[in-house]
Amino acid sequence: MRSIARESRVGFRVSSRRGKVPLPFLGGETLPLPNMMNTLKTILYMGFMHGLFTLYIPYQLASRDASFIDFGIFRYLAFALWILGALIIIQCCVDIIRRGRGTPAFVDPPKELVVAGLYRYVRNPIYLGASLIHVGTILWFASALMISYTFLFIFAFHILIVLFEEPVLRHTFGAAYEAYCRRVPRWVPKLR
Repeated sequence: MRSIARESRVGFRVSSRRGKVPLPFLGGETLPLPNMMNTLKTILYMGFMHGLFTLYIPYQLASRDASFIDFGIFRYLAFALWILGALIIIQCCVDIIRRGRGTPAFVDPPKELVVAGLYRYVRNPIYLGASLIHVGTILWFASALMISYTFLFIFAFHILIVLFEEPVLRHTFGAAYEAYCRRVPRWVPKLR
């Protein structure tokens, strides 16, 4: 079989026969094209959704609101919550791309049900990570408006999950997803 290779615009060769892209910054390791596309779609989706609803809007609201209390030195716990929340979101995205062979977007769900990693403990760890970032923002700015936004955020994402994400996952994975729902809680992590 003849391999058709072409030089891409960013300077590395894409081989259509093997379907892999060499990554110069990883010492020439290859990444399968579907994973590369899922990675790109995830970065765009998560960058927009969580960039807007988890970072930009909360910052704009909280920085314009007067502090309702002085948290003192506890204010600096915000950094730990921001880092922990971001790491949770990133790890979950990696799990969905690698194990689920898909994206976190409900319009382009994973092809395989992801029940490993943080998904062993809670069904929606990405939203839990985003909520931790919100709590960090509340601690840092001491904004009553941010508290209201966080409750609205959690309520809106609960509706999104119940009305859109879960039905898509039930339809896609059937009995396996139903069994997963019985074992793993939606919001509060179940530590074993």
